[in-house]
Amino acid sequence: MNADGPLSYRVEAPMRWVAVDGAFDAAAIDYWSEANLRVLTQIAQFEERGVPVEQPTPQDLEIQRLHAKLDLLLGAVAELAPRFLDRPPRQPLQLSWRSLSFPADAQTPAIGSFGLVEVHLHALVLQPLRWPARMEQVSAGIAQAELLAANDAAQQALERHVFQQHRRAIAAARRS
Repeated sequence: MNADGPLSYRVEAPMRWVAVDGAFDAAAIDYWSEANLRVLTQIAQFEERGVPVEQPTPQDLEIQRLHAKLDLLLGAVAELAPRFLDRPPRQPLQLSWRSLSFPADAQTPAIGSFGLVEVHLHALVLQPLRWPARMEQVSAGIAQAELLAANDAAQQALERHVFQQHRRAIAAARRS
């Protein structure tokens, strides 16, 4: 944890708040936890970095060739998919394993209201992260939603994702 609270990172991504009447029950939390675990696992797989091989075998070279072709295909899907999907507008976000902050506007829900926060965290993962949340506060033009408890596997996957993105942001800042 840093001095300002839990680890977090900034990202510009498509995001929307989907209002829900009342609090979430245990079955809804379990459903969204499983769906979010799948989304976070897909993101982790896309972001996984391969270790370069110093003296590649013919099999290593073939895998590299196939990997390059898959990258081309995935790049094309990432370019075309948004044209056919109804994604919300991109906006600056700050995500931690406990909360999501985003710009407040006239549509911002009232403090204490419940909803699903939908965030498209990766261009190649077509499903958004849909996390049950409660609007916690609005101040200085920034809304903050508390991300509600999930099952252990989904919560750990979110914590891992936030930690990895936080580390990458620190590394990028040091390089520049």
